[in-house]
Amino acid sequence: RAPALMLEFPGGRIGRCDITELEEVDEWENMPLGRATADGTEVEVDEEDQDSPRDQRTEGEYRHGLFMKCRILTAGGSGPCEVSLRDSRLDGDLDNDDAPEEKEIVHAYVVNTNKKGCFLRLSRNVEGRVILKELSDSFLPDPVSMFPAGRLVVGKVKKVVSSNDSTKKARKNKVMIDLDLRESVLLEDQNKLTFDEIKEGEKYGGVVTRIESYGVFVRLENSEVSGLVHLSECSDDYIKSLPALYDPGDLVKVLVIKVDKEEKRIGFSMKASHFEDDESEDDTESDDDSDEDILDSSPKLVDVDDSDDENFVSKLASKMKEMEDEDESEDGSGSSSDDSSSDEDEGPQAMDTDVGFNWGAKAKDDVQASDDDSDSSSDDSDGGDDSDDVKKGHKSRKKATAKKQEEKEIAKMEQRLADGTADENPETTADFERLLASDPNSSENWIKFMAYHLSLADIESARAIANRAFEKIEFRQEGEKLNVWTALITLESKYGTPKTFTETIERASQHNNPKQVYLRVCEMLEKDVTNSHGDTAVISRADDTFSKMCKKFRSKKTVWIAHFRYLLKSGRHDEAHQLWKRSVKSLPEYKHVETMSKFAQLEYEHGSAERARTIFDALLEKNRKRMDLLFVYVDKEIKHGEVDVARRLFSRTMNPAAGKKQFKFNDKQMKSLFKKWYRMEDEHGDEDSRLRVKLAAKEYVERSSK
Repeated sequence: RAPALMLEFPGGRIGRCDITELEEVDEWENMPLGRATADGTEVEVDEEDQDSPRDQRTEGEYRHGLFMKCRILTAGGSGPCEVSLRDSRLDGDLDNDDAPEEKEIVHAYVVNTNKKGCFLRLSRNVEGRVILKELSDSFLPDPVSMFPAGRLVVGKVKKVVSSNDSTKKARKNKVMIDLDLRESVLLEDQNKLTFDEIKEGEKYGGVVTRIESYGVFVRLENSEVSGLVHLSECSDDYIKSLPALYDPGDLVKVLVIKVDKEEKRIGFSMKASHFEDDESEDDTESDDDSDEDILDSSPKLVDVDDSDDENFVSKLASKMKEMEDEDESEDGSGSSSDDSSSDEDEGPQAMDTDVGFNWGAKAKDDVQASDDDSDSSSDDSDGGDDSDDVKKGHKSRKKATAKKQEEKEIAKMEQRLADGTADENPETTADFERLLASDPNSSENWIKFMAYHLSLADIESARAIANRAFEKIEFRQEGEKLNVWTALITLESKYGTPKTFTETIERASQHNNPKQVYLRVCEMLEKDVTNSHGDTAVISRADDTFSKMCKKFRSKKTVWIAHFRYLLKSGRHDEAHQLWKRSVKSLPEYKHVETMSKFAQLEYEHGSAERARTIFDALLEKNRKRMDLLFVYVDKEIKHGEVDVARRLFSRTMNPAAGKKQFKFNDKQMKSLFKKWYRMEDEHGDEDSRLRVKLAAKEYVERSSK
């Protein structure tokens, strides 16, 4: 329950004021009831003394023994009654607060925080929840201490879900909403581009989100709208491979060529021919900018002209000559100053390339390569220098390509971390380690980590991960540990030796229920036999393991039933019947009926229906009170397609054959029998068969009432 202020009325009656009813919503404060200390007392936390020592904090407004004026909202029956301290309630406004709408910014108090997320209270009838990754943009090492009960938070409504289940009184008339507390979500642009605002023929900027063989999906900038760029619209030229041309996160320009308002689908085009006019406009703008730059620099020349009019031409000529000499000396020396000057000249061009993060690195390498090419083409006489420059150009281009690829991988990783797909589909060791740190008791995550190492042919690392899992998973999580043990046994079965396979089974039996371990191993070997297509080595190993299991747990019926299933599925019916006779001798007598019933059911599925009927008839003859055996018998006949045999079973139970004494069932058993019979006729019979069941039931009632 949410934090609350408890009040005592005259006469000893207790009242409870929810934390949201202490003040009006506009006047809510952080931690109005204080923070609980180790000894259970409450310490008030105000904004002014948030960083002050604990012993200096004041007791707060709601101290013990203070008389308060309140409004009773609900009587509460035998428990505490619900009250409110709001001024509006005291004035007579008893209506519940309105539920917020989607995308609305709201205030809420923290109720509880755990490792999965946070529960909030917006009002008496509105509750909220926030998943762990949406509490903050940054990593939270200890969410419980950072979001204590009573903290005032601000969030954005993602979804509103009403909960009016009358069977749950505690949650009746409650409204549950999903919120997002991340600052980036709260501050995001509200004026996003909507689907209705997108017009055919318009051009937009976008981001590549997904790449398929048939096209590229692009999300428009400042919008949640996405569309498809078909393969035929990606380029004017033939494209052999889209993944080689585009990557998720690439910035692109698109032209809207189709808007389907009924299906809410948009078709884009990225052909360069659609944007030729845009490029010419960009060139014009760049020319204008360069002209402005020249005009901006011209006052320097004017200053020279103004200072000395008669020497202006000579000074200007000498200055231009000095600049030419400097260029020639820099080209000849090949020093680093050439690179720096080239960077300054070619800087604006480098900004047009999309290489991830380090914008200058690619530009610098490209400029170096272009300068080397120009040097080699201009100086034909220096052959040795040319070859060195070409080699340097090739090396720089290789380094630039490798750096670009690395930056793309980093960008892709950051994108996966931002949208949460890194935890859903981990691809690297870091992904798995982060996932296991958040949930170390999940056997699924450990097994996926083992499979990841096996995909890299690193069997030893997979074994090490399994051993780490045994240490990290809590001892109470027996099922999770057994799952990891099963995965390790499977690994040893496929990639280990017979010795390591046997040793792993023995280790697993020491740390888990040995019967469950052997059942899992036998189930795995049974699948191997099915997929082996008659491999004698695989069949021999499975037979030995099944025999060892039945010998080790001879008093457990589940191991015998598992062995029955294995033999019958393999078509070894004679061996299965011999094993059945052995099981009857080994099992306690009270387990015989259940074991024989399971064996008969397996005969229906994998053996002979006639043998199954013989077993069921013998069971019903000795255990006539067991109505459940009759119903299992009938269900198997119906599933086998023998509805007439099922009818005869019901008729034989009601009217035994001549010479056999009719067993008298109680009324409850007969009621269940007629219900089962009528349900069968309702699904597989006709009107006449249903009428016969009704007449038989009526006849029984009349006969039993006499």
